[in-house]
Amino acid sequence: MQRRIGFTLIELLVVIAIIAILAAILFPVFARAREKARQTNCLSNVKQIMLGVLQYAQDYDERMPGRGNIYVGDPAWGEAIYPYVKNIGVFNCPSSFGQGIQNVGDLHNDQTYDYGWNYHTDNTRNGCKLALITYPAEALVIIDCDHYIIDPWRDDGHWIDSDGAARHNEGANIGWADGHAKWMKPTNYLDEDYWTWVRN
Repeated sequence: MQRRIGFTLIELLVVIAIIAILAAILFPVFARAREKARQTNCLSNVKQIMLGVLQYAQDYDERMPGRGNIYVGDPAWGEAIYPYVKNIGVFNCPSSFGQGIQNVGDLHNDQTYDYGWNYHTDNTRNGCKLALITYPAEALVIIDCDHYIIDPWRDDGHWIDSDGAARHNEGANIGWADGHAKWMKPTNYLDEDYWTWVRN
């Protein structure tokens, strides 16, 4: 009589346990890699937006677009630069859970933006002259955010330490006044100097 060759129950359980351990190790790695890809896509969006901002400034006497105020008829900053980017997709962060911009008309709705404008720099709504920005490479213009504008100061003058949306591997993508874009952690980008375009 020929003996049947097969796996014992213990051998099967060991194999299953090994597969489960490998899956537990690899799934977070895969998730982080997917998020890194979304982070790169978002960084490209921010770069394109900043190029649009600078092109706008060249056409408007070197003045950046204002943050806008739809309640008094001012165009939102996204509306102002749309003719230069001509792609509503750049206003949507791939890691955001919000509705985002679905069509050009949404650019007028200040609650649909996935990127926030540095409100603190532009209380007059008229935009800032490029020549007035003391350190353009250190002047934060836009940031990953879940609302339209960011004011890094409360009414009582205290610093708000939770602005921006650190949704990309515990950091956020930022657009700077010289046109470059980079990823930073909140512990770095909440430095007050980054939010102040005109320094003494």
